[in-house]
Amino acid sequence: MKIDHYLDNTLKILAIIALLLMVSLVFFNALLRYFFDSGIAWSEELARICFVYMIFLGIVLVAKEKGHLTVDILISTLPHKLQLACLIISDLLILLAMSFITIGAYQLMLLTFYQKMPATGISSAFLYIAAIISSLSYFGIVMVSLIKHIKYSFSKGA
Repeated sequence: MKIDHYLDNTLKILAIIALLLMVSLVFFNALLRYFFDSGIAWSEELARICFVYMIFLGIVLVAKEKGHLTVDILISTLPHKLQLACLIISDLLILLAMSFITIGAYQLMLLTFYQKMPATGISSAFLYIAAIISSLSYFGIVMVSLIKHIKYSFSKGA
């Protein structure tokens, strides 16, 4: 799918920009403090925002590529039908967890909407938007995986 490809590339580019901006801000602020005994007040805050967004975008990218750490020593010893059942249960549990994260992040976003970060003046809710975007994206990825597992189980008569 072209949309999937563009979305994937956009997430990668945004994560790279966040990383580069974060490293640059921290590096230049360190240089300013070392040589001039003064730094840019808002750079630490902006670097923290970049870090949060980089992490949450990375979660989605790794989930899409199925690169998260898994321990399958028990599941790999089970018969194929039970492996499939475990995958479906796992997907359902992940969907439940992503629902909790989305709801919690949304509630935190509402609570902190009028709180401004001291140096940048950006709403604190901006940090929680990253968690909402990430958990909803992860929810979609797992939902597609769950549908594939269910279709496979019905097609094989499991």
